[in-house]
Amino acid sequence: MRMKLSILFTLLLGLGTLSAQNTALGVRAPRVRSFKPQIEEGNFLYMGFIHSPSRPCEISAPRVVELINNYDAISAVLFTREPQGDCEQWLIDLFSDGCQVQMGADEIFQKFGVEYAPFGVILDYKRRVLWQGNPQTLDKSKIENIIQQWTLQR
Repeated sequence: MRMKLSILFTLLLGLGTLSAQNTALGVRAPRVRSFKPQIEEGNFLYMGFIHSPSRPCEISAPRVVELINNYDAISAVLFTREPQGDCEQWLIDLFSDGCQVQMGADEIFQKFGVEYAPFGVILDYKRRVLWQGNPQTLDKSKIENIIQQWTLQR
């Protein structure tokens, strides 16, 4: 009985995560009319999906942006569904040369199937998904592994 319950729980957990996003590693990211990323060959783009009143987003977004700013080959775009007037000041403060913030990004959330924030995706110049997941788990070694693996595959 215990085994059946653990299998059922695993299946339900898997179904829940499948509906959380429409991306898969190695596959091109969905096209979005309102956002056309310009990624130069050899460079990467971090796409962060956030909600400014969320404490996990408030903690992870500045940390990830600071981390990504250490690499010339990666730029960042943070997406929120909130309109500009409703965004918290910490989110507006993240605007920089290495990080853009796009507000009112309902279409992007829908195309990527993102239902839970924070969520992040790293794309290569061909819009292939190289990493995805909770940005709270993204660290220097993962970013360096992505860059190194892409360089070796090239």
